[in-house]
Amino acid sequence: MTESYERRQQFTKAPMSELARLWREGATRIERSHVEEVGRRSGVDPDEASRIFADSRGDLWQGEFIRSKEGPGWEAVALENVPATATSPDSSV
Repeated sequence: MTESYERRQQFTKAPMSELARLWREGATRIERSHVEEVGRRSGVDPDEASRIFADSRGDLWQGEFIRSKEGPGWEAVALENVPATATSPDSSV
């Protein structure tokens, strides 16, 4: 396994834990900057972290993107549900 792949796998697990914690605390929104910070702590580039998080919609979380007012892309997600048993997109590995 490459170091990059291992970091990506670690990052995939990190948002699952973070989302579960936020959801338990009653959060209904997660900022892109928060996702990027979780990525940094996992050794993943912020843009890659945002992409992985966005791609996990339906697996790790359900909700709607809040578009950025300052440019293309999204600035946050309005969470509608965080499944109690979220699955990793790479869970078969």
